[in-house]
Amino acid sequence: MAESIIFIVNPGSASRKYALYINGVKKANLHFEIVDEKVVGELEYDGNKYSEKYDDANLANAPHRTLPLLHKYKILNESDKISAIGIRIVAPSKRFMQDELVTDEVVSVLEDLSRESPLHIKTALLEIKQLRIRFPETPIIAVSDSAFHATKPAHARYYAIDTKLADKLEIEKYGFHGVSIRSIVNKLEKGDILLPKTVICHLGSGCSVTAVENGKSVETTMGYSPLEGVVMATRSGSIDVSAALAIKRDLGFSPGELEEFLFRKSGLLGLSGSSDDIRQLIASEAKGDARAKLALDIFVYRIQQAIGQMAASMNGVSCLVFTGTVGERSITIRGRILERLGYLGFEISPKANEKAFEPVEIANIANLSSKPVLVVLTDEAAELAHRTEKYIKNK
Repeated sequence: MAESIIFIVNPGSASRKYALYINGVKKANLHFEIVDEKVVGELEYDGNKYSEKYDDANLANAPHRTLPLLHKYKILNESDKISAIGIRIVAPSKRFMQDELVTDEVVSVLEDLSRESPLHIKTALLEIKQLRIRFPETPIIAVSDSAFHATKPAHARYYAIDTKLADKLEIEKYGFHGVSIRSIVNKLEKGDILLPKTVICHLGSGCSVTAVENGKSVETTMGYSPLEGVVMATRSGSIDVSAALAIKRDLGFSPGELEEFLFRKSGLLGLSGSSDDIRQLIASEAKGDARAKLALDIFVYRIQQAIGQMAASMNGVSCLVFTGTVGERSITIRGRILERLGYLGFEISPKANEKAFEPVEIANIANLSSKPVLVVLTDEAAELAHRTEKYIKNK
């Protein structure tokens, strides 16, 4: 049926996302999540959506349910063979600063890393183990979410600790969201609109701000883990380690419990005490909820600071980009962020901003006297598929 069939895996803590590419063209999206204590699978194909309900609440079984769905709706034939599987890997390790074939050794390395940083490796590791059972003959490629940031200079990678110790423990500012940022750079290059000094704000449940100079990452807000940087939906962003230890002592947390608290119970959720959803917080703010207002104020303020930081790292900035679920959809948040960026040469066009909701084409929401402010849809799946196929062809 096809020369190249690439299956993409992008696991999250509360859902499992998959995509099928045939000869470089996306054919289907699959999404599994738990609704009312049951797994619900959704297939999007040829402009149509199909839903399937299952009798359990175990997302770990999702890999085993993908092929039956693709066969049921005749997207793949029983005889079709998947050429390769690509899975996004978020791991603080020099080993995973590049893409590589998943082997027993790679699984062992991930298991060791998961003991140090369980929250952002455990889900991918579980998915890999299930994929290897379901697709025993198919090569699985671990696609690095940090590889795009490998171009950062040493002064942007090291923390101010003993460098010998840092090298021994492989502690450095790896940066993440690299798959997403690379997809944005690809789109800007394709449209011949990638400017020399571009700041890219990936704003979703996870958030980061990256400085891209001449197409390469030179600085980003995330560090050793995806916790560092700006405020996120449920992640605290940067926090003084002494403050984190004070929380640990007062609440009697283990190291794992402290990590869980900072990753899953902080950020917008912790600040507001009610929600991590930007839309809900804006609605609550309008009703006079002071904590919701504070959460939004801090969220916007930290992003504004980060944009300034990225501009400083490049000695200037020529373009600002918004992407990610919030960046692509929230007219309000984009407007608030741009309120204090006039000093960098950015001014918004309210009318253009209003129209830019998940724009299919790249949208410029700046006014005529401003440097460009672009809203660009990220496409992590396409980048994962491209990297997976490239790896297989080069081996």
